[in-house]
This record gives sequence, structure tokens and C-alpha cells, in this order.
Amino acid sequence: MSAPAHHLGRAKIGQLLAVVGSAHTADEAPPQTTPHDWRDPHAFDAGQRERLAQAWGQVATHLGEIFTRARGSPLEVSVKTFTQHYAGEVCRRLELDQDYCLTFGPDKGLPCGFVSIASKTALIWVTWLLGDSDAARSPDQALSSLEESLLSDLVTAVVETFLAPLRTGHQPGTPNTTERGGESLRPMGPFAKGQPRLQFERSEEVARTVFEVKSAKSGEAFEIAFLLPCSHLAALAGKTATAVTPKVPPQELSRALMEHLQDVPVTLRATLAATTLTFQEILDLGPGDILLLGKPVAGAAELMLNGRVAFRGRPARVQGRYAMVLVESVDGSEPQRATTKGAK
Repeated sequence: MSAPAHHLGRAKIGQLLAVVGSAHTADEAPPQTTPHDWRDPHAFDAGQRERLAQAWGQVATHLGEIFTRARGSPLEVSVKTFTQHYAGEVCRRLELDQDYCLTFGPDKGLPCGFVSIASKTALIWVTWLLGDSDAARSPDQALSSLEESLLSDLVTAVVETFLAPLRTGHQPGTPNTTERGGESLRPMGPFAKGQPRLQFERSEEVARTVFEVKSAKSGEAFEIAFLLPCSHLAALAGKTATAVTPKVPPQELSRALMEHLQDVPVTLRATLAATTLTFQEILDLGPGDILLLGKPVAGAAELMLNGRVAFRGRPARVQGRYAMVLVESVDGSEPQRATTKGAK
């Protein structure tokens, strides 16, 4: 090495600043952002959610009329929440064993969604319809056939009102005219206690809309929740329909993925050896100095992949270019075949 320096001269300070940077970056306040939950889908943007909110507001108005007639006194209905989920996650969280549910779907096809109400809510609504009450009755007690029939009629009318905006040209509270794209969603039943009889794909995007039914006098409130695929709300939200991608068998998808990965370029870096110096020793380095590395001459060089050792080998020369003869892989096995890579 050259003679050690006892102080940092202007040239050395310039080298240091060039390495670490000299400009002072002013502290900037982090931008205000809305937390993004990657566990839930985001099928609708803010504008589309606003359109849905307007439609559900109209639905709430007509639901208020239905419940007011059933109760015989003023009831107010409002949208409590509108959330988007992946079906597998939301179905895992929902506990519907003690709820009453009614499914709905197209005229020709399987159910695609359902409405649910709690057992306690169902019992209270039955007392509205019958005009009597039994304070000692447990919500877990099964409803009679008459009670289930009356409650089914009320919930069916609620579902029809909720589905009305999904049909083009059909406003809630008016007779049905034109169906959306030839598809008509109807209550399918049966209205029963327990898990609804329908299945979602685990990765399917679904929307859950909860309405709150509140007494104008007592302030007592109840909830009624709807769950259906986001795809059925796309037209109502003003979302442009996208072409449905055909399902690909897992084996075909895996094969295509492997073919793509085989063509992805990967950078390998050969490392002869390494050593550790103090910062002062680095500043003292100059042309002609000999740097002693921390590995014997007979030691293997390393072939690095993404910052990790993939192979070990010996330095070589092929056609006037640096090369490396692979000796072993990181798991200790020998390379399968001897070939020359990268030589032209």
C-alpha cells in the first residue's frame, strides 16, 4: 500500500462525498393516502360505489314503506354498510347457522346470492305480522308453519325490491318491465333457518350490503344483509363489462408458466473472493497497490444468483474470455453435464 495519510485532504473528502453523497435532502411529509386492504377485492371505484349508493338509497326508501305497512307504525330504512370481499373469506367469517336465509338467482340456473336476518329479528318481525307478542319466547325456538309463511312473504317482497334496480328500466316500487341483459334475478327459496344452499368460488368477488331498519318511535334497530357476486352489480354501477376469461386446467397453466420461466433472463455474478478493510484503508488505496483477499489460491470461486451462492467452481479462460468451471452446486451435488455457456 502507499504511505498512510494522517489527515483527510480536499481530494480525499471529495472522494468521500462522491461515494456517500453530499446533498441534504429536506424532510418531506409523507403523502396522505387511504390504507389499501389487499385481502379484499376492489371491484368498484369511488364513482361506481357512489352510483350504487344512490340506487341503494332508493331501495331503502321503498323498503321503509314495506316495513311501515308490516309494522303499522313508521320505520326508517338506511344503508348501513357496503363492502367487497372474496367469497372464501367472507363465507368463513359469516355465522349463518342461526340466521334465516332466502336465496335468489336467475330463472334458469343456480342461486347466486342470498339475504339473511338474525333469529331475534325474525321473531320480532313475526310479532309485527301477527299483532301479538310473547316476551318469554326464545329466539332459538322454531317458527310455526304459519309464522314461516308470513315471514317468507315479507322477506320475498324485500328481496324483490332489492333486486329491482338490477333490471334495466325498472325502478324500485314499479312493475317489472325490461330485464337486464335477458337475465332476471328472482327469489328462489326456500326461506329457512341455517346456511343457504349455494356455493361461491373461493376467489369470486362478492358484495355485502347491510340495511338498517329502525323504529322512528323507540329507536330499536334491526339489520338485513344481502350477499351477491359483484358481477351482478357491474351494470348498475356503470362498470364496463369485461370478457370472461375461460378457465384453464391447472396442468396446462403450470406447463405454460414453466415455459415462460425458462425464457426469463437471469444475471449470474462470479465472485473470486472478498476481504474487509477499514474506511481509512480504502481511502489510502492507490494504483499499483496489492490487495490481499481473504481466500487461498486453491479456494473455489462462487457463482452468485440474486445475491446468493448458486455454484462453486474454478476460474478459467475460454476463447480469450473469463470463464468458470463449475465444481459443485450449493447443495453439494456435482453439475449434471459439462457444457460451455455464453461463449460465442
